[in-house]
Amino acid sequence: MKLNQNQTPFLDALIKYVSENISPFDVPGHHMGNVENRLKDFLGAKTFRSDVNAPIGLDSLQHPTGVIAEAQELMADFAGADHSFFLVNGTTSGIIAMIMAVCKAKDKIILPRNVHKSIISALVLSGSIPIYVMPKIDRQLEIANQPSVDDYKRAIIRYPSAKAILVINPTYFGAVNDLKELTAFAHAHNVTVLVDEAHGAHYYFSKNGPLSAMACGADLSSVSFHKTGGSLTQSSVLLLQGKRVSPSEVQKSLSIINTTSPSNLLIASIDAARHFAATKGQEAMNQVLELAQYAREQISKIKGFIPRGREHFLQKGCYDYDETKLVIELDHLNLSGFDLYYLLKEKYQIQVELAETYVVLGILAIGTKKEHLKHLFAALKEISRDHYNHKITYPRHSFSVGFPFLLVRPRSAFYAPSKRISIMDAANEISKESIMIYPPGIPLIIPGEIFTNDLIERIKSYKQTGITMISDYSDGTVNVVDKEHWKRFSSYQKAYQDYSSKRITTPHNDGYSMPFEGDAHQATFMLLPFRKDTWREGAKPAREAFKDVIRAIAQFEPVIVGIHPSIYDVASGEFSNIDNVTVIKIKYNDAWARDNAPIFVKKGTKIRSVDFRFNAWSGEDGGLYSNYYDDDRLAGVLSKKLNINSYYIEDFVLEGGSIHVDGQGTCLVTEACLLSKGRNPHLNRQEIEETLKTNLGVSKVIWIKNGIYQDETSEHVDNMACFVRPGVIALAWTTDRKDPQYKYSQAAYKVLKSETDADGKPFEIIKVRLPHPMYMTREEAKGIRGSRSNAKKREPNMRLAASYINYYQGKDFVILPAFGVKEDKLAYEQFSSLYPDKKIMQVNSREILLGGGNIHCITMQIPETKKGE
Repeated sequence: MKLNQNQTPFLDALIKYVSENISPFDVPGHHMGNVENRLKDFLGAKTFRSDVNAPIGLDSLQHPTGVIAEAQELMADFAGADHSFFLVNGTTSGIIAMIMAVCKAKDKIILPRNVHKSIISALVLSGSIPIYVMPKIDRQLEIANQPSVDDYKRAIIRYPSAKAILVINPTYFGAVNDLKELTAFAHAHNVTVLVDEAHGAHYYFSKNGPLSAMACGADLSSVSFHKTGGSLTQSSVLLLQGKRVSPSEVQKSLSIINTTSPSNLLIASIDAARHFAATKGQEAMNQVLELAQYAREQISKIKGFIPRGREHFLQKGCYDYDETKLVIELDHLNLSGFDLYYLLKEKYQIQVELAETYVVLGILAIGTKKEHLKHLFAALKEISRDHYNHKITYPRHSFSVGFPFLLVRPRSAFYAPSKRISIMDAANEISKESIMIYPPGIPLIIPGEIFTNDLIERIKSYKQTGITMISDYSDGTVNVVDKEHWKRFSSYQKAYQDYSSKRITTPHNDGYSMPFEGDAHQATFMLLPFRKDTWREGAKPAREAFKDVIRAIAQFEPVIVGIHPSIYDVASGEFSNIDNVTVIKIKYNDAWARDNAPIFVKKGTKIRSVDFRFNAWSGEDGGLYSNYYDDDRLAGVLSKKLNINSYYIEDFVLEGGSIHVDGQGTCLVTEACLLSKGRNPHLNRQEIEETLKTNLGVSKVIWIKNGIYQDETSEHVDNMACFVRPGVIALAWTTDRKDPQYKYSQAAYKVLKSETDADGKPFEIIKVRLPHPMYMTREEAKGIRGSRSNAKKREPNMRLAASYINYYQGKDFVILPAFGVKEDKLAYEQFSSLYPDKKIMQVNSREILLGGGNIHCITMQIPETKKGE
C-alpha cells in the first residue's frame, strides 16, 4: 500500500457536516431527524442526522471528485487495484455493471451454471450470450462447488470469441478456485476475467487465507464488503485493475444501475471498514481463523454434527477452501438442515446463514466472538441429546443437471410475449424464467432455453423427492414465450426446427449404445505422432510404425488419418500411394485416437458421437502433458468434419481406452483408472457407473481393480482385458509370481470368473500370456527431447506396459502387436485360434509402445452406418 491508510476522508467529512448547525431545506424530508419517528427512537438521533443526501462537501457518487474520490482511491490502494467504485445497491449492481462494461449484445461470456440471479439479470440487460460450465457437485453435502480450472480452460478454447469469463470465488460454502492460474490462461487468450467475490471481502485483510481476486490478476471484482468486511448491509465495492477494461465504461454502466440518492451512511461504512481492514485486518483475521479451528474441534465432539473443512473440500476436487465458512453436516438426527435452521433461531436465538437438506452454514467474521460459539456448542449439545438416533439414515438425492438448448438470448426471451401454461405441457417451449433446485443450487433452465420431456420428468421427480424448487410460480405452471404472438420468432424458426429435428438428450434416452468393436466399421480413425518430447527422433520411427498399422487396416476398410498442421505438408504426401486412406488436417496434442477421438454410439443404422472431456490421463493430478486443449476439442471438431451429431458431455472425463464393451450391454473398466483422483474426483463409483450407462448405453459395468503394472494411463482396461466377442474375455496373464503384474492378473481373473454379462451369462476367460517385462533402452531414451518439455519424462530402464491385449479388430481382421520377442509367435498362434474367421496381421509396435501405448490406443472405429439421420 502506497497511501496512508490511517485516514477516513468521507467519514470525517460526514462527521463534520453532522456536527454543524445546519438548517436543512433539502431531501430527505425528515431533515436530519427533525421528526417524531419510532425508528429514530430505536436507532438514535445521530443516525437520522447522518442520513443526508449529497450536500456541499460530501461529493457525488455518480461523479466523484472530492472525498468520495479520495475514499475510493484509498480502497483501491488497499485492495491492490487501480480503481475502486463504491456500491450502495449491493454486489448485484457491481456484477451487472462489470458484465455490461465488458460484454455487449451477442458477446459470449463463460460462467458457471450455479450463478446468482443478478448474473441472469446482467445477461438480460447486456444482451450477452451465456456459455455455461458445470460446477462439481458435492453429492454428500448436496451443494455445488466450483467448476475446475480445466473446465474453464476448455470453454475458453472451445469458444475463442468469448469476451469474458465470470468466476464465483469463493462459493457460498467456501470452495475456492485457482484463480491465479485461470486468470493467466484467460489473459493469454485475450479473455477478460470478472469475479463475483461477494463472499471474499476478508481475503483483502490477510495473507493467511485464499488470494484475493486482485492479487490473482483478475480485471474486475465485485466484493460484498458488508458480508465479511464489516460495512453496513447493501454496501459493496467494485474493483478494477489493468487496461483491459476502461474505468469510464464501468462508471457509465454504474450510472445506469445506481441510485442517484445513495445512502451516505453506507458510503461512510465502506470508508470505515476499509480503514479497519487496512490497519487491523491481519490481526482480526488471525483471530477469526483461530475461532474457526476452535469451532470445528468442539463441534466434532458432538454426536450428530460433522464440521466439514479443508480436508473434505479438497477431497471433493476443490483447489482451496475458505476456513471462515462453518459448514456443519447433520448425521443421524431426526432433523433436516431446514429444521435445524429454524430450531436454532426460535428456541436458542442463534441465527445461522442458511440451510440445505443436510447442512447448515455459519459465517465466521471479524464480529464473531468466542461466547457466540460457546452458545452454539451448548445448543448443539442439547439438540444432539434430543434428536440423535444412530439408526437414522438420510436418503440421498440423485441429481442430473444438464444444459437445455439455448435458442434465444436471455434478453430476447425476457422481452418476448409470454404465456403461462402447465409445466406438463411445456415440452419444446422456450422458457421465460429460471427454475432452480436447492440443493445443489443450480438452474435447471434459464430464460431462452427450451423445455424437454426429459427435463419435465426430472422436475417431477425432484418434487416427489422433496427437493426445493425455486421459480416464478408455485402452482405447477411456467412462464414461456408466446411464439404465435412474437413477431421476431420467425428469425429463430429455422434454428428451432433444426433443434426439433435433431433433438439430443442422452444416448441412453435416445436409444443409442456403443457397439462391439468387432462388428463392421465404415472406417477407422487414426492420428499421426509429431511430439518430440514423447516420441524419439522427432517421432519419425513412430510414424513409420503408425503407417504399418494404417496399411494393414486399409486392406480391409477405409482409414481416415488426421495430421497435425505442423507436419501436414511433409506427411500428407506419404499416403498418396496407399489405397483406402484419406488424410485430413486437424489439430491435436498427441496421437492417441482411442482416447482423444469421439466414442461412437449406434441406433439401428444411425450413429452419433459422444464427446467426453479429455485431460491427458489425469490433468493436474499427474497428467502426461499440461497443454491438452486441442485433444479435448478433437472429438467435437472431428464430429463436425464427419457431419455426425454429437453428445457433448460437459463434466465427465473419459478415455476410450478406459472402457471395453461387448455391444450387448456389458462394459469393462478398472478401478485404478476410473476411480483415480485425476479423472472425476467429484463422483463416487455408483455415480460414475450411472454416467457410463447413460452415455454408452450399457446396462452393466464390471470393475476389475488394476490394469497392466506401471501403465501410465492409470491402468486402462484395454491393455488388460477385452471382449474377443460377447461372452468371451481375453485377459493379460503372467505366471511369474515375482512380477507385480501377477497379483493384478490373478485378482482380475477372480472378479471376471465370478461375474456375468448384462444377460446374466458367465464369461469364458482366455488367458493371454504377456511378453516378458520390457524396458526402454538408453539409446531409445536419448532420442526423446524432453528436458524443457511439459510432457512426462521418459528415461532409460523405464518399464514399458507391453501387452498383446492392446490389439485392434474389425469385422474381418485383427491387428496384433509384436515386440520382437519370443512370445510374439505364441500370441499369433493363440489369436489365430481365437479368431478362425478373421485375418490376423501382426505389426511390430515397439515404437508405439515407447510412447506409452499400443495398437488399440492409436485406433478408433467408426461403426458401419447409412448416411444421414
